Amino acid sequence: TGHLLYARFITKFLHDNGYINFDEPFASLVHQGMILGADGQKMSKSKGNTVNLDNYVNHYGSDALRLYLAFGFKFIEGGPWNGTGIKAMAKFMERVERIVLKAINLQGESKVYGENEKELDYAKNFAIKEIEKNLENFEFNSAVARIMEFVNALYKYEQSGLENIQLFKTSINNLIVLLSPFAPHFAEELFMQLGNQESVHKQSFPTFDES
Repeated sequence: TGHLLYARFITKFLHDNGYINFDEPFASLVHQGMILGADGQKMSKSKGNTVNLDNYVNHYGSDALRLYLAFGFKFIEGGPWNGTGIKAMAKFMERVERIVLKAINLQGESKVYGENEKELDYAKNFAIKEIEKNLENFEFNSAVARIMEFVNALYKYEQSGLENIQLFKTSINNLIVLLSPFAPHFAEELFMQLGNQESVHKQSFPTFDES
């Protein structure tokens, strides 16, 4: 609590001396949880339960690590480290890459909108709506889970025959934008491979259709 105590002390000092017109440093405050060692204890060199993240980044990449930290723990709770979680995230990224690369050379102007298209459209709009709420509430693990559900929906549509390529490609673009806060380098590369000229990080957050 030390940093919070000092933040309030300094703020109140500045307020009492007329430098600022508010006397509390935060309108609201969210605490992040602590990542513990694999043994469930606080990491400590003396306990020998520290984790060298460089090894994981060198092997799986920083984005796989970011995804694991976002998905594997509630932000305000944290929890024990589990190295196999990063392996799962790396496999998920490979799955995302496969479905995105599938869209690169697809061509077509079909306006088909049957049950399969309706199902994908629902999955897309549901993901956008829920992830927006998740991000605002620091529910990053739930946001990644929604992304995973969206990827499943894209695979299901791809296996159904891809009758509406425009809907599929729009959904793929939305997927990459939704993924970009969690895997920024990975998303940027995929976004450029789709032929986009501007960075994915300059895109507006997708909007959802409530209907």
